[in-house]
Amino acid sequence: MNKKPTFSLDQEAQFSILFDKHYQRLYNYAYKLLNDIFTSEELVQETFIKLWEHYHKIDKSHRAIESFLIVTLKNKIIDHFRKDQTREKHNNLYSLYSDMLSEINTQWDLLQQIDIIYENLEQKTRDIFQLSRNEGLTYKEISIKKNISIKTVELHISTALIAFRKGLKNYL
Repeated sequence: MNKKPTFSLDQEAQFSILFDKHYQRLYNYAYKLLNDIFTSEELVQETFIKLWEHYHKIDKSHRAIESFLIVTLKNKIIDHFRKDQTREKHNNLYSLYSDMLSEINTQWDLLQQIDIIYENLEQKTRDIFQLSRNEGLTYKEISIKKNISIKTVELHISTALIAFRKGLKNYL
């Protein structure tokens, strides 16, 4: 069970004096490291809350309280930097994931567009183009295999390339 400490009016007055005495110096230290007004104020406030929660356990000497405040604030600043680094790492991973997903979608769209262009080519043009590009045959080898002239092979390849240029203009 988490039991909140109770304080007398005298202890609250002492705490108020400590707050007034140390706040500005702690804030300046935090701001110097963080360069952020809101975060500096927040971390100093959290430091004093921790002091309030542990006030009954701390030696009340000036040195002990000052050490407690400084160490607590340093730890809070370190935690803040760690959280920022973790947040930044997650943001970078998310950005990388988004970029990769976008690239995959673009590649997928490109492959679909290529398939559509292939399907829209005349069968003879598609066959000749695939022999040239997929099997690596020369125009002469294709002309012999298909029993057509080299000029006809050139015409079919040229027709296919024009169709691909037009169909893929958004990807080039």
